[in-house]
Amino acid sequence: MFKTLLVYGHLLSTCIALGHVLLADHKLWRWRHAPLGSTQLAYLAETQKIVTLALLALWASGLLLVLQGYHDEGMRYLLNQKLWAKVGIVALLSINGLLLHKVGFPQLQRAAYAALPFAARSRLALLGALSSSGWLFAAFLGVARPWNHVLPCLHVLAVFVVLLALACGSALMVAGMTGVARERQVGAKSSLS
Repeated sequence: MFKTLLVYGHLLSTCIALGHVLLADHKLWRWRHAPLGSTQLAYLAETQKIVTLALLALWASGLLLVLQGYHDEGMRYLLNQKLWAKVGIVALLSINGLLLHKVGFPQLQRAAYAALPFAARSRLALLGALSSSGWLFAAFLGVARPWNHVLPCLHVLAVFVVLLALACGSALMVAGMTGVARERQVGAKSSLS
């Protein structure tokens, strides 16, 4: 019963974090034309608290699940390569979250996303792509039981890298199109003046 409750807590933590991350991404996209105001910053601060708590719960429940697995199966459990790929991806997500909140969001307080230079838009887009694709892939690994003790860690990470590359490529295209749309909008306004 203890293991079932741990798995359930781990699943809930993943769902809470993933849901809040995806919702925040959607809201940030809607807010791309103006610098973040106090309402938006309060929303992001609340989201950060919730996702941080969910991430801490994920780490704690994950560690307990690993200890439980080691207790039940011994070293065989620790030889599951998918497990270590998931740990690596969640560690990457933890670092990415810090970068988003320490570097990315403060930049959006000073200027609208659409008004930022391409390099700044690209950095933010890449951090967002890593966040979304990383959370989605980590959640997938949680249910990818057929990969246990089958795929080497590098193969699992290679699948993630391909998905991340697709997400980053899409994010960079959107970042570029956002700048073009902004330049057209500014050009249209100046020609009317």
